[in-house]
Amino acid sequence: MPLVQITPPAGIIKNGTDYSNKGRFVDGDLVRFENGYLKPLGGWTFFRDNPIGTFFTATVTTASSSANITVTTTVAHGLSVGDTVVLENFVATGGITANEINTTFTIATVPSTTTFTAATTGSGTSAATSASARVIQPAVPIGMYSYKTNNGEEVLAIGTRSGINIFYDNNWYDVTPTGFSGDDVITSTGYGAFHYGVEDWGDARSTSALNFDTKSFSFANWGEHLIFCFAGDGKIYQWRPDTGSGSPDTIATAVTNAPTGCQAVIVSNERHLIAIGSGGDPRKIAWSDREDNTTWTSSARNTAGDLQIATGGQANYAVKFGNDIIIFTDVGINKLYYTGSPFVYGIQDAGVNCKAISPRSIISSGGFLSWISENSFFTYNGQVRELKSDVHDFIFDSLQQNTQQATFGAHNIDYNEIWWFFPVGDVDQLTPNKYIIWNYLDNVWSIGELDRGCWIDQGVFNNPIACDKDGFVYEHDKRALFNSPGLGTRKPFCTTGPLEIGNGDKVAQVNQILPDEETTSLPAITLSFTGRFTPLGADTDFGSFSFNADGYTDARFSARQVQMKIEGDVTQDFQVGKIRLDVQPRGRR
Repeated sequence: MPLVQITPPAGIIKNGTDYSNKGRFVDGDLVRFENGYLKPLGGWTFFRDNPIGTFFTATVTTASSSANITVTTTVAHGLSVGDTVVLENFVATGGITANEINTTFTIATVPSTTTFTAATTGSGTSAATSASARVIQPAVPIGMYSYKTNNGEEVLAIGTRSGINIFYDNNWYDVTPTGFSGDDVITSTGYGAFHYGVEDWGDARSTSALNFDTKSFSFANWGEHLIFCFAGDGKIYQWRPDTGSGSPDTIATAVTNAPTGCQAVIVSNERHLIAIGSGGDPRKIAWSDREDNTTWTSSARNTAGDLQIATGGQANYAVKFGNDIIIFTDVGINKLYYTGSPFVYGIQDAGVNCKAISPRSIISSGGFLSWISENSFFTYNGQVRELKSDVHDFIFDSLQQNTQQATFGAHNIDYNEIWWFFPVGDVDQLTPNKYIIWNYLDNVWSIGELDRGCWIDQGVFNNPIACDKDGFVYEHDKRALFNSPGLGTRKPFCTTGPLEIGNGDKVAQVNQILPDEETTSLPAITLSFTGRFTPLGADTDFGSFSFNADGYTDARFSARQVQMKIEGDVTQDFQVGKIRLDVQPRGRR
């Protein structure tokens, strides 16, 4: 019998059963499809060695013959026993080395509002107090933004559930505004917060099935000034990289006269600062005077103003699209467009029954917007279009209603990809840990598992930047997967659905395997095969096969249907081509 080509077409399909998707890829992790070929994802490295979060200035005090240190902060820290902290940039003190101090600790005791203790792995030789350095309480990142200042310096802003961190001029700053209201990170617990019959009657529940009311950041830049709003706080803030003395603001401050109670903020092409859900009115859109973000009261001498969204629903978020601004509500989308004097802006419906599952899921990729709705995907390029997805079941069969607002999207322009990350697990899985990838150029999909909370595409920085739930910041697609933090023993893989002769009514005997791969050094991939005689029958493991320069290997196994797993090397890039089998039919028994 002629050689049989068994590499499926590009893309993973998760809708329906494996047998209904025979001849296709049905599972995978850490892989992408580019130009029709299976490849591994790029690896990631630390952008910052330590996590981001709330920064405290503090000193460390040692005691003779003791491993314990006492940390004294300059302000009330609000920490508790059992909290995790990271110490950074301290020098050796009292016989305890810098490496033993500058690490991660679990707080042992909290003697006062400005002190806590922790146990090191060293032992003090004397009582001593260090110079001031930094203590970090890690926070969960939930939003990112980047831009360049007037002199070309990169600014990276990261919003967390407790505040704002900024990377600027090779330094990290905690610029959280005074009085800032952070995210509701814990769903309500207590009596009635979980399902009937769970735990003892009359006891407070230790877990919750109530909605996780997480909010979203919106960012923009007003010239070189960073503008941001957090929906749970409602105020519009600015941070200046240069206050006039050559130094940046130490903390962000509220924009003068700007409305409060806002859901989001955006800067228009006409240089108006626009507040979404202004003043706590869920349908009010307000904007400042042109080129003056401190004037919000309309008069005959300025262009400040406001209007109401005519349709029902609350305005939640806004994204620029061409010359317009698309406003997302809990019903659909509206288009805000510039009209000039006397009304300045007008608004009209742009789509209904297409609400975004969360503001974080909305992604702009130049020529179109895309987002996840409650049971489907949508795109907008001037008109709303529902997007058919081959991995619909993978996300919507797993996504929980109480945590779905943590879902967020990301763009990777180098590979024509849009990613969506989402949480899967118990009711207390509040941060994304799974992903799907849509290659919008080839219209193929992939899936996998990765802990990420926010992402920005390359542009200001050379590589995409993302954060995990523990506050660590990474550069992505920087090298091969090998030694990527948190990778462990995982390898890129893709698994096929059943491969069979005809309708599977004949037993196939495989005699030889001829791989097709492109890589730096062989072998880059390993092929594993399992077989069944019926779709619901028991699996038989036929073993694994790797390949060297001869390009083939002998094999002896038989089944009515065979499934193949392609597992790749993490130390190099590879590309899977047309894998072939020497197959002989052996009849119907």
